[in-house]
Amino acid sequence: MSPALQDITRALDERAEHTPASLAAALQHSIGIDDVAPWIRFDTANYVRSLVTRSGHWELRLLCWRPGQSSSLHGHGRSACAFRVLRGSATETILGARDRRWAPGDVVAEVGTGLVHQVGNHDSDALLTLHAYSPALPVDAPSPRDGHHVVVVGGGFAGVAAAFHLLRHGGRDLRVTMIERGPWLGRGIAYGVDSEVFRLNVPASKMSIDPARPDDFVHWAGSEATPDAFLSRSRYGAYVVARFADAVRTCSGKLRVIRGEVRAVNDDGVELVDGRCFPATSVVLATGLEPRMSRSLLPDDPRIIDAWDECALAALPRDGRLLVLGSGLTALDVISFLSVHGFRGSATVVSRRGLLPAPHDTRPSLAGALPHSIVADAPRDLRRLIGWVRGLVADAADRGVSWQHAIDSLRPHVGRLWRGLPPRDRARFVRDVRPFWDVLRHRAPADVHALVQRWCGEGRLERVAGSVARCAPTPNGLEVELRLAGGGTRDVRFDAIVRCIGPALARAEADAPLVHGLIESGRAAADLAGLGIVTDERGCVVDRHGKPSERLFALGALRRASSWETTAVPEIAAHAAELAQLICGVRDHGFRDRG
Repeated sequence: MSPALQDITRALDERAEHTPASLAAALQHSIGIDDVAPWIRFDTANYVRSLVTRSGHWELRLLCWRPGQSSSLHGHGRSACAFRVLRGSATETILGARDRRWAPGDVVAEVGTGLVHQVGNHDSDALLTLHAYSPALPVDAPSPRDGHHVVVVGGGFAGVAAAFHLLRHGGRDLRVTMIERGPWLGRGIAYGVDSEVFRLNVPASKMSIDPARPDDFVHWAGSEATPDAFLSRSRYGAYVVARFADAVRTCSGKLRVIRGEVRAVNDDGVELVDGRCFPATSVVLATGLEPRMSRSLLPDDPRIIDAWDECALAALPRDGRLLVLGSGLTALDVISFLSVHGFRGSATVVSRRGLLPAPHDTRPSLAGALPHSIVADAPRDLRRLIGWVRGLVADAADRGVSWQHAIDSLRPHVGRLWRGLPPRDRARFVRDVRPFWDVLRHRAPADVHALVQRWCGEGRLERVAGSVARCAPTPNGLEVELRLAGGGTRDVRFDAIVRCIGPALARAEADAPLVHGLIESGRAAADLAGLGIVTDERGCVVDRHGKPSERLFALGALRRASSWETTAVPEIAAHAAELAQLICGVRDHGFRDRG
């Protein structure tokens, strides 16, 4: 053993117990490549962990990485950990945080017993890292190289829910590769905010990632939660990350994260925009909601901001006049944020119909889910179905049940009702009925709704049915021409514009090259109502010949064309659990669908 390694081992022996900081201090001793040369070896398939030396309460390992190799997401159990980069650059992916890059000579103390991370080599040179653990890591049995490889496309809530349930249902031969283009896992846009002001619009009791444990989120949140509480989005994002970390730490399968964007699905797996390819026996498409391509042609101006840009929202002029584009739940979140941050100005909310979300009923529900026997007799054309739903709400009111709870009783059956409609009626629903359904179905917490009504009563909030026809930046503000739904136009000057435009519904509204490519290749069939791709009730993607795939699945927004109610947490969690059981029951190699 070289003198440099001896210096490190003496420093490690000086303490009976170690923390990440004390391990890092030991690794600060000068050490070079020659000192670890006897333990350097590479493998063409996986990175190599070489045991350098070990005592009763610590160990040193040299990890050798070829370009492109990475560990899986993992924790260290009871062991403290620190590592030093000896050669190359290491990229560290930490669950719940942004990726970090480490250069040669950097010493990293991995703080936190619950840490779940992944280390990899994203450069063209070899990577060598020296790791210290205390106590020594348990000796793992070799993982099988051949197994069931599942690629999950998307790392938002839908993708994490899919991986969470796959890890829980899969065995030691399960390999999950999650491909996400953004910096976060499990949060997506909705749960990636930091401010506690942005709140869920669903009670905590309905937000469990595990359908078998419906009160899981309530229990995790502890004394801060009651079953009917509307907790913050940031707190929910932390819950999802925590439960995902639990699954990673306790599962026998392996999961790794790849930063990138999928361009195509082929016979062998998936291909990324940068040319990398990942084999798969199954692929789960969980790409989430695509933003709607703006048709208002707003100019590029710093006074035009997005709803989730918390820093920009906080910097808006306190006494300004704002234009809020969109009148859904996101717009109400923005109003709540502005109110908490002392905004004293006024806002004009513009949407096609000028509708605002209705409030939740805070009283306990007197209605359970509707019996299947009643839903089985529902009409199969849109006009009569609307009348049927109105009749159900009226009957519920006669029994003292609120319209909110009557609508909720329909929720488990929406997919069946949707599939019973012909494509022409589905398209009519999206075009003409959906805005009215959304304000009833996607409701706001009662206190948020009361805040909006107070602003309206004070003359600080104006609702306009219409759209932006023109926007011209000037030194004194943004000159906007509003095209009114009833005819005519209005010219108004605003100090800033906040975009709260919802997700794309029609395929033509979204920039989604992966979906377009699946349709062009015939692996997916275009929905006749224009909403995206066709899936069956299990989430299997249906090809152009009408055959459900045995290897290609969809989750979340991509199932909307066939089931409609697929983008809220309760549905995504249930669908993810069902898909995991379906996929983990398949053990045939090769991605190509058999015909």
